[in-house]
Amino acid sequence: MSIKVYNPFLDDYVQIPKLIRSIVSLDPAATETIFLLGFGDRVKATDAFSYRPEEARKTLKIGSYTHVNLELLEIIKPDIIFTTTGAQKELTKKLLNLGFNVYPLPIPTSLSGILNNILLIGNVLNASFESRKLYVDLSNIIYSKIDFYRKKRVKIYVEFELGSIITIGFPTHISDAIYVLGGSNIFDDVSDAYFTPKDEEILCRDPDIIIYEPKRLSEDEKTRFYKRLEKRGLTSLLNKHIFFTKGDYLAHMGPSFITDSFIWLSSLIKSFP
Repeated sequence: MSIKVYNPFLDDYVQIPKLIRSIVSLDPAATETIFLLGFGDRVKATDAFSYRPEEARKTLKIGSYTHVNLELLEIIKPDIIFTTTGAQKELTKKLLNLGFNVYPLPIPTSLSGILNNILLIGNVLNASFESRKLYVDLSNIIYSKIDFYRKKRVKIYVEFELGSIITIGFPTHISDAIYVLGGSNIFDDVSDAYFTPKDEEILCRDPDIIIYEPKRLSEDEKTRFYKRLEKRGLTSLLNKHIFFTKGDYLAHMGPSFITDSFIWLSSLIKSFP
């Protein structure tokens, strides 16, 4: 027996078995959510970046953001494949054209986007109770930390090392989180989600806090970051409060962004008067 589940990105219905026994997730946030909903034993393969929760590390790695091993996919014959929009748009189209059941999830541009994706996944997996419970549990964490009306907002500059220097604009879950916690992303007025900032603009906006997220944190990476600031003419930023994440921390768009990164941001912002 099969059911039809509407997908807003496709503007169409995805027909899937009512009881899903085989799942492939090519989106780390979706993978984490699926395991937290109690469906980890049905996940037959994931992308190389799906390592949350810890059990997800043991799954067969079948691809990356933009590529997948089609031969293995044909052997697995999953009931459903979860992807995301953005960088996976073309991969999603390719898999759909090959006849696979694919459910692309929107990229969260806010905290509510993370929560809504949980409900979308729950709908596909026929897990309405489990998804709503996780939704409420995470919502309670958010509500307990909100400081939206803070009188003096802490100005924060976030920088990622993704092969090039990238920062965040308004339509991101990170900028949204910073704002509801009483901070202000210095580029919150920019409509681009992720972009390369101009160094003179960073200086002009005069952040109180610098957060740097490397691909992987090490003492050498910290040293390189400090030297890179000097080379870019941003020496004055060395006198600011600088914090480092462990990598793939703020950028992650799954539930643990709320249970981990969001709480960390809260403590960081509250430490400033």
